[in-house]
Amino acid sequence: MRTGGSVSYCLIFKAMKKTNYLKTACLAAAFAGIFVTGWESYLRQCGFTLSYNDDESLWAHTRKNIYEATPAGPVIVGTSRSKFDIDLGTWKSITGKEPVQLAIVGTTPRPVLQDLANDPDFKGTVIVDVMEMLFFQPDGSFTETSARKRLQYYPKYSLSQHASFHINRKLEDHLLFLDEERFSVNALIKRLPIASRPGVFVFPVFPMDLEYVSPNRQTAFTQNFLRDTAAQHEVEGVWMKMGLASTKRGVGGDTLTNIIRSVAQSVDKIRARGGKVVFVRFPSSDPVWAAEQQAYPRALYWERLLKETGVTGIHFADYPELSRYECPEWSHLSPADAKTFTRDLTRIIGDKTKWSLQNAVSQNIP
Repeated sequence: MRTGGSVSYCLIFKAMKKTNYLKTACLAAAFAGIFVTGWESYLRQCGFTLSYNDDESLWAHTRKNIYEATPAGPVIVGTSRSKFDIDLGTWKSITGKEPVQLAIVGTTPRPVLQDLANDPDFKGTVIVDVMEMLFFQPDGSFTETSARKRLQYYPKYSLSQHASFHINRKLEDHLLFLDEERFSVNALIKRLPIASRPGVFVFPVFPMDLEYVSPNRQTAFTQNFLRDTAAQHEVEGVWMKMGLASTKRGVGGDTLTNIIRSVAQSVDKIRARGGKVVFVRFPSSDPVWAAEQQAYPRALYWERLLKETGVTGIHFADYPELSRYECPEWSHLSPADAKTFTRDLTRIIGDKTKWSLQNAVSQNIP
């Protein structure tokens, strides 16, 4: 009887323990559901715009499309300016094909251009965004960090990561709080008011409701930001702290020579396979544009780059239709201006390069 009683007690204890675990799990799930629902509701009430994580996965997913690039649907490499200023939907409505957006915020385009040049299967067209402050940086500088991370990630983009990306994409279609660049714990911690100190520079933060990213990596200012002049002045202050309005002369001598030589080598490789390259200098305005002209005189940088690479260049200052814009925060176009800018840019590219964008589309339709 003792043995039977012990067995019965053990069975009852296990059943109770199992029930407690189940209750605990249900309670935890309920709390998690309440928290997630509350956090999502709060963000929506604040008027935030749905945005997608512009991380290594999205970049790798986008890069797979480069082998279909043509003059009608080129690959774009560059900085945030080309992400804001080229409206992909407008480009597609004109040429019938959407560009492959591989530009990376705050990053020199040279590593990505070199990657395309070293890819024997790439024979397409490349638009290179030349923002002098980032473009003319020495090899190994911090402005290459984000590009290097993505280039290292792409070959390792496994089947499981690919599946995870698509699952997450479906969730991002509906949930604001999944935007890790704005609402993750790390992103929120970075917003703590920590001042720079000797030997440590703390990067200033941008307004939380500044921009949003679309699934095709198009970036645009939110309507809230465009209506908020205080937020615009806040971003202008960030540019000042980050040296965007600095008049200090850029690199020169052997450093500049090596930079241009490496770009020329990349261009030559792409051309040797039948590809095409065009450089574009996107608009900036007010103090930023004034400082850029002093720090990077056209004759020493832009003109020399075109001459030594033999690449066609389109500089916004040379065309009234491209230079008529005022950037809301001195460095990027508004969504409405990006549409008209893109329409004029495609026409100018066609006129200056003699590429028939419409014919390029028809010739590549199977």
